[in-house]
Amino acid sequence: MSVDGNSSITLMKTLQTSTEVYSVCRYDVNRFIVGIVDDRRHARMIGLNGQESDIQSLTFPDKTYGAYYRCTYLPSDGVLAVTYRDEHTVQLYQIGPGTSRTVKDDRIQGPAGICGAQGRVFVVSTGTDTVVEMTVHGEVVKCHDVGMKWPRSISVTQDGGHMVVTNKMARDSTIKLFKMEYS
Repeated sequence: MSVDGNSSITLMKTLQTSTEVYSVCRYDVNRFIVGIVDDRRHARMIGLNGQESDIQSLTFPDKTYGAYYRCTYLPSDGVLAVTYRDEHTVQLYQIGPGTSRTVKDDRIQGPAGICGAQGRVFVVSTGTDTVVEMTVHGEVVKCHDVGMKWPRSISVTQDGGHMVVTNKMARDSTIKLFKMEYS
């Protein structure tokens, strides 16, 4: 899709996929990285031409996951970050070298939504009703109280100045916008 100056969106193309996609993020101008469900390949690349391919340099855990994990890609750092809800972990994969680092911290409980900007990874921790902020190297920097029950999804502006968090509540669904200030 494209977005014009008036914030109107225009459908440019529809792609059919061979697997169920649960999250999507931009890799480069011609490709996306998608998190896929019920497959031992937890993420794949899809080009604008519809061609699907594995991310050759990465080795994922030999386990099939349902719809309870998400991924995001930080192009400036070459890092694919994946949440594994049942293990209460975030895996940081360095695309290219193919290395990875597991982030396990008591503040990360039932990780759900994930996004990144400015060398930081933001993870929604549903078990603690917070957003955990970490570096792309896995160092937990801060735990943000977002003042809502069961936060689920997150987005941060590319400049890292604003964060949007939503929750999953049947009768009290909320979207909150936060201004991020760094000291």
